Amino acid sequence: MKNKVFLVIFLSFLIFFLILLLAQSQGYYKNRNEKAKVLTDEQIENFEEDIREGKDIDIKRYVLYEDKDYSNKVTSNIYSFSLKLENVFDSVIKTVFNSASKVVSD
Repeated sequence: MKNKVFLVIFLSFLIFFLILLLAQSQGYYKNRNEKAKVLTDEQIENFEEDIREGKDIDIKRYVLYEDKDYSNKVTSNIYSFSLKLENVFDSVIKTVFNSASKVVSD
């Protein structure tokens, strides 16, 4: 039973790792950062052009910030589950180290 639980946890971590590795190798994050840089460069050019033309400067016209909320019930449930799982791991680790310190002390 313990071997099956360990195997499922190990395979889950392995799958998450492989997904992140694939995303990194395909340049997802690099591409995303390059797009943000291009937008920033374009906004800098617009800002400089507006200064040359003597237009009124408003920061809202040059800062592109899109705060998209992708949360839904699934993500909220997963987040609350991860918080509970974190508390369980924290208590297990504390228990293990407290037990180990008692054994070493005696």
